[in-house]
Amino acid sequence: MAKLSLAGFKDPVRRPRYIIWSGAVLLGLAAFIVVAFTATSTYWFCNSLCHSVQDDAMRTYDRGSHNMVSCLSCHEPVNADPLTFAYYKAKAGVIGAYELYTKTNHTPLNAESKLALNPKHMGSEQCTQCHSENRVITPSAGILIDHEVHDEKEIHCTVCHNRVAHPERDYEMINKSPRTGEISPKHADFMTMTACFRCHTLTDEAPPKGIKAPGKCSSCHPADFKLKPSNHEAADFYPKGHAELAEARVDRATGLPTFELMGEEESATHAAELAEEEGAAEGKASDYGGSSAKHDVFEISKVESINYCSTCHVVDKFCGDCHGMGMPHSEEFKTKSHPEVAKTKMDKCDLCHQVKKTDYLFCNNCHHGSASKWTYDPKVKWATQHAKAVTTNGVAGCLGACHDQKFCVDCHTKTKPVPTSHKDAKWLRDKLTVTKYGSAAAEPSGKHALAAVKAIDSCEVCHGSGGTGSKFCKGCHGMDMPHPDTFKKNHVSGAKTPKLCSNCHTFKELCSDCHHTGAKNGVAWQKQHPVPVAASGAAPCFEKCHEDKQFCVSCHTKLNALPKSHTAKDWTRNLALGKAAGHSTSFKAQADSCEYCHGTGGAEAKFCKSCHVLPMPHPGTFKDTHKADFVAKKLTEKSCQNCHNQFFCDNCHHPGASASQAWRTYHPNLVKKDGAEPCFKCHKPTSCSYCHVRLNR
Repeated sequence: MAKLSLAGFKDPVRRPRYIIWSGAVLLGLAAFIVVAFTATSTYWFCNSLCHSVQDDAMRTYDRGSHNMVSCLSCHEPVNADPLTFAYYKAKAGVIGAYELYTKTNHTPLNAESKLALNPKHMGSEQCTQCHSENRVITPSAGILIDHEVHDEKEIHCTVCHNRVAHPERDYEMINKSPRTGEISPKHADFMTMTACFRCHTLTDEAPPKGIKAPGKCSSCHPADFKLKPSNHEAADFYPKGHAELAEARVDRATGLPTFELMGEEESATHAAELAEEEGAAEGKASDYGGSSAKHDVFEISKVESINYCSTCHVVDKFCGDCHGMGMPHSEEFKTKSHPEVAKTKMDKCDLCHQVKKTDYLFCNNCHHGSASKWTYDPKVKWATQHAKAVTTNGVAGCLGACHDQKFCVDCHTKTKPVPTSHKDAKWLRDKLTVTKYGSAAAEPSGKHALAAVKAIDSCEVCHGSGGTGSKFCKGCHGMDMPHPDTFKKNHVSGAKTPKLCSNCHTFKELCSDCHHTGAKNGVAWQKQHPVPVAASGAAPCFEKCHEDKQFCVSCHTKLNALPKSHTAKDWTRNLALGKAAGHSTSFKAQADSCEYCHGTGGAEAKFCKSCHVLPMPHPGTFKDTHKADFVAKKLTEKSCQNCHNQFFCDNCHHPGASASQAWRTYHPNLVKKDGAEPCFKCHKPTSCSYCHVRLNR
């Protein structure tokens, strides 16, 4: 390996050559350094290499008023000595090369503007190189800024002018990188009024970071400046707009509200994140080579932590004086205490919710809507809706939340409303029968009964407490409702108060439906009872309900009721030979049934004897004795004809007689055949001549 030797400088012969070459090397190295420092300080180098992936920083620079000023004029210490200059240049080169190689470049660059807040590396000296007494600074119209006062307080320029060289106005036009297609977020803007209130305050209380400055309007604005923001001029700013403005997020870039509302939980989380970020920032080194000491970064609150409204109003006092209560409402206020406030400060509620103007729409939407599980219709007055709502959900929600029963009673007493449900034809009563006595009670059918079963407390609002045992209910029913179990045993007394029962039981057949086995609902028992009585007799009737047979007699007599069986053609007599009359057959089957109307004694009863004349049925000797009875005139042809026709006699006395022909028409054939001798067993010989002479035959 070649060794560096200084022997040539000692040799008189070689010394001139060594000096010349050494000078050439030094001149070449100096030229390289000059060229390198010059090249790396150009906009081309910054834009094309170091910050090539941070397009947003370079594009905003191009659009700014400082685009003709070298990057190093602001981003290098002013009048730094060569070593310091070389140090920062080397450090920036090494860090930039590393980030480019590892692709760890920050986007956006200097996101939290820590560089702007660093007085050591971005102090006022960078600005006063140009902006000095030779170049007067002109604030925007309507703004008064005393820069000397800020300078005296050691507030360097970029604490406010953080984006002066990289303005992000019209940012939407340039926020998308042509290289990556990504959209870079905007930086915080310290030139907004909200940003000013990181230090300025309207009260004696200093901001969180302890830097306090006067916040009077006249401190920064001339007398003719229009202080009222344009957003306050919107038609709906009060009351809706100002509430949304108060709850809106603050855009960290513009310092203005975004109208993206935060809920209580999200707001608390956001505040915690801000505190955490600010705490972490206190111990961090600056983005531009500073140490980790706190004094390297100007300690100040973040723009997004400033309440937009507090830049003009002392929020606690201003809002409190107007609203008369803490704002926004606490959860406890929403769920518990607000009804009492509404009773005493309804005018305060009206400021925001305009309850009177909108017929209490705000209150109704909750109290008579979601909270009561009812879909409130804002087009219909609650006084009209509430009847249906109460019918559906009952009054528990009303009485338990806001109103007492007296409130409802007083209103109904004053207005005397009749609920639409009460006008229904079936409100008082409907079909109500009992068809399964002993196993099932009657189910309520009248709509008032159904409503009472569903929510009796709703009825009590007007009719008094006590449920079905109240004075109102008993005044109509006259008894305990529903019927107690013992009612089945002692209800027979209801027969004496039919009108009371008919309050609910509208069917006249109610009793029949239960007491008369086989009864059909809706069909009068008077029309039905002949069939079961004929089948089973009347004994069960007297065993359970009716006193004696006289009950039946009295009813039949009063109604002049003739049993259907009595209208049959063969009821009184059956002319067919060998066939008994219907009344005879019925008597043999149920003799006691006949006695209800015709008296006791069976066939010996006066009613039977008055028709039959002789004992019924005929005694066994009747065939032998009836001839003598005819002779003695105890029997007559007329009395026999009550039951029998002529053929009955002819069939026995005149063999060969025909039921279809009269005997006097038929007998000549038999006389011719057998002679007249058989006839004289009954008739006298003169009877033939008597008949023939009388009939002229």
